[in-house]
Amino acid sequence: MNLYIKKLGFLLLSLAFVFTACETEESIEITSPEPAFVLQQPGISNVFLNFGTPSNAAITMSWNDGVTGSSSYDVEMSLDADFPSAVNLGNVSANSFTISVEELNNAIRNAGASTFRDVAIYVRVNADGITSNAVQYLVTTYPNETPQISNPLNNDAFVLSLTTLNEIVMTVEWTDPVLSSSLGIDIIYTIEAATVGTDFAAPVTVGTSTNGTSITSTHGDLNAVAIGIGLTPDIAGDMDLRIVSRNTNSNGNTLERPSEAITVSVTPYNVSFPFLYMVGDATTPGWDNNNNNTPIFRDQDVPNNYFFTGYFGAGAFKLLEIKGQWQPQWGTNDGSTLAVNPGGGSDPGTFNVATAGYYTYNLTTVGESGSFTVTPYDASGATTYATIGVIGDSTPGGWGTDTDMAQDPNNPHLWFINGISLTANQLKFRADDDWADNWGDSGSSQTYGISQYGSLDNFSIPEAGVYDIWFNDLDRSYLIIKQ
Repeated sequence: MNLYIKKLGFLLLSLAFVFTACETEESIEITSPEPAFVLQQPGISNVFLNFGTPSNAAITMSWNDGVTGSSSYDVEMSLDADFPSAVNLGNVSANSFTISVEELNNAIRNAGASTFRDVAIYVRVNADGITSNAVQYLVTTYPNETPQISNPLNNDAFVLSLTTLNEIVMTVEWTDPVLSSSLGIDIIYTIEAATVGTDFAAPVTVGTSTNGTSITSTHGDLNAVAIGIGLTPDIAGDMDLRIVSRNTNSNGNTLERPSEAITVSVTPYNVSFPFLYMVGDATTPGWDNNNNNTPIFRDQDVPNNYFFTGYFGAGAFKLLEIKGQWQPQWGTNDGSTLAVNPGGGSDPGTFNVATAGYYTYNLTTVGESGSFTVTPYDASGATTYATIGVIGDSTPGGWGTDTDMAQDPNNPHLWFINGISLTANQLKFRADDDWADNWGDSGSSQTYGISQYGSLDNFSIPEAGVYDIWFNDLDRSYLIIKQ
C-alpha cells in the first residue's frame, strides 16, 4: 500500500512538471528587430574646425540600413532640425562618410550661419527619398567671407600736394561680417597697395587697424606709398588697393582673407628720400652718431626701399638721416614695423641682433612708419678681394690708375672712400687693379642701386663735386653720395 502511494505521488509530480514546462515554453515568443535606417549617434558632438588643417577630417559618420537596400546615399545637412532646406554634403555608396574641415566649414558658412561659435547643425542620410534619423553637432567655424571695401570707389582719383602734407586725403572704409559675429577674436586689417595688374606681388602697406573699419592717409603718407610702388611724380598713375584680414586661432594658425582689389588713380608729388646711416654697437661706428657711419643701400626703382647685407655684431642699432644728429631717428618698437622720431617726439626702440653674423635687412619706409624684414645671409662662399677701387674719367687717376677704397674693419666685403673729388663724367668699380672683376652701370639714372658685374656700361656722375662712395661686393650694391 505504501509503495503504491509513493509511485502515485511520483507520477503526479512528473505530470505537474511536464505541464508546467509546456506552459513556460508556450509563453516565450522569439521575434527579430524591425528593419531600421539608423545614423549612429556621435561619441563627440562638439567640433572645432581648425583652418590650419583644412584637409583633416572634421567628422566621420556611419549608419545601418536594413530598409532601403540602396547603394547610393546622400548625406544632408541643415541648420534647422526640421530640414526646411537640406544642403548636400556628399554622396557615397558605403555606409560611412567623412568630410574635411574646409568642406564642412564652407558648407556651414554657405548655408547662412550668422555666428561662428557653437553653430548647431543637423545631419541625416537620404537614400531614394527615405531618410534616416538626424543627429546634431555643435560646430565652431571660421570665416570664409572676405572684407568688402566700401570707400574709396573704383576709379576714384587723388591728386597729392606737398603744401597739404599732413591733411587727410583718403579714407579707406570696409565692412566685414566677422566683426559683428560671436567669434570673439582680434582681427588685424592691413591695407595694401601695389602697381596695377601685379597681383600684389610686391605690396606696400598703407596702414593697419585692429578690429577697425577704416584707415586714413594723409597726402604725405599716400605719396610715400605711391612712390614706393613706382608711380612717377606729377603724373597720374593707377594703384591697386585691397584689405588683408588676419586672425590667429588658439592653435597658433593665422588665417588670411584678402578682399577684392579696387583701382584708384593717384598723382604723387616729387619728393627725395633721405639716405639712412647706421649707429649702434652692432655696427662698425658704434653709438657715435658722427663716426663715418655706414649707410644702407637703396633700390633704384623704389626710392623708399632700403636694404643692407653685411656683418653685424651681437647688439643693437638704429638709423639716422643726418650724421651727427640723433633725429630724425628710425628704429622699431615691435620687431616688425618701422617707427621714427622726426624730431621733438619719442625715440623708437632698436633693431636687435641676438647673434653676430651676416644678415640682410630690407626696409620700406611709409610716412613715419613702414615695415622691415631680416634674414640670415651665408657669406661663406663669397670672394674676399685684396683691393677694390674706382677708375674712370670722373676719378683723379682717370682710366689709367685705380683710386683704392678702404675696407670696413668688421666686414671685408664692404668698401668706401670719403671726400673724393669727381668730375661730371664716368667711372666703374674694379678689384685688384684688374679688369677680371669689375662692376658697372645697370641702366639706372640714379647714383645708387645694384651694379652689374662685368657690365660694359659705366656709372655717370651728373655733376662735379666731392662725394662719398660705398660698395658692397656681396650683392653689388653701391651708393655715390654728394657731400
